[in-house]
Amino acid sequence: MRNITLRGLVGVLVLASTGLVVSACNTSKATVDTFAKFTSSTSPGDWINADGVIRESQKARLFTAVAFENLEQDIARGNGEYLTSLAVLLKVPSGKHDEFMARSQSNYSLLFAPNIRTAESLLATLISKREDLRTDSQRLE
Repeated sequence: MRNITLRGLVGVLVLASTGLVVSACNTSKATVDTFAKFTSSTSPGDWINADGVIRESQKARLFTAVAFENLEQDIARGNGEYLTSLAVLLKVPSGKHDEFMARSQSNYSLLFAPNIRTAESLLATLISKREDLRTDSQRLE
């Protein structure tokens, strides 16, 4: 009887702690969906090297997918830690961060248009608005 009670108590504590962790998590379905789309559209070899480290070329994509909603809030405000982090990942010179943030904010309606509201489109649009981030083929278009 004592063994069953102890197991029951442990079970209740595990369920309670799981509930607290899940309720404390601030990840919405949109963030999970965005991350799932990102990871399913690329094979792991494309974004993780042999050592299991995220490739430099994929860090901004992964960050944008994971922090999409936080980036949306920061871009709406025109500043914030997520937008600053994205600027660093995109290698925006530190002296140009304010300009990058202001330009991002002024393009909010384009960046978060309802018909193309994805992390991939956000990143592609931000890059297309910055001449120094575009590839040579994109500059010719």
